Amino acid sequence: MICKTLIDQGWNECSNQFKKYSRCFYKRFDTPTPCYRNHDKTGIQVEISVFESSGSCELELGGELSDGTWMRLHNHGLPRDIDAVLALIPRLLATWEAANA
Repeated sequence: MICKTLIDQGWNECSNQFKKYSRCFYKRFDTPTPCYRNHDKTGIQVEISVFESSGSCELELGGELSDGTWMRLHNHGLPRDIDAVLALIPRLLATWEAANA
C-alpha cells in the first residue's frame, strides 16, 4: 500500500545497490540550493526506503555543499503511516537549506 501511494504521488522507484533489503523511491523537491555536484538540476532529491517485511520507512537526503562537504540527512524509525512520513520532508529540506546558509 505504501509503495502504491508513493507511485501515485509521482515518486520514481529505482533499485539501490546498497539497500537491497528495501524498495527505494526518489523525488526532487524545489529548494533554493541544489546539490553542488548536481548544479545542473533544480532542487534536491529525497529518498524513501520502504521495508516491505515490516511496512516501515526511512527518509534520506544527501548532497554536496558548495565547499565540497558531503552531507547526508537520515531519518529512521519512522511511523508506519505514510502521510506522517511525507509530512517530515519539509523539515528535512529546511535542514538542508540551513546547512547551506
